[in-house]
Amino acid sequence: MRLNQASDFALRILMLLADKKAPMTVEVIAGNLQLVKSHVMKIVAKLARAGIVKSSRGRSGGISLARPMAYISVGEVVRVIEADFAVVECLRAGQSNCVYSSHCKLRGVMNNATRAFMQVLDQQSLQSISVPLPHEK
Repeated sequence: MRLNQASDFALRILMLLADKKAPMTVEVIAGNLQLVKSHVMKIVAKLARAGIVKSSRGRSGGISLARPMAYISVGEVVRVIEADFAVVECLRAGQSNCVYSSHCKLRGVMNNATRAFMQVLDQQSLQSISVPLPHEK
């Protein structure tokens, strides 16, 4: 299974917020992670709607974690960011064009594989994957 780039970016954003502990602006996050500001804005908006990060305005405002990092699972983040977990056509919503759809065993195998993949991600918290950014010299 391959996750989209936004999931990677979301996890890096959260790791940075966990490392820095103080609220950060979108501009600072984008600069620290060398990401495009518009991408960071879209990802942060999704994470905020899901209650993973919070945003505050004002001089001491910015983006910060909404909960302790031990209570944010990697699986939760991936589910918020990923739009589609269908690794084969027959797992997509709607009608499948596959001629094997009515009697195929692949669907069950792929469903089980996806479930197992997400179970591993659910077992990892943001705390378990976070490491400080290397300091610049």
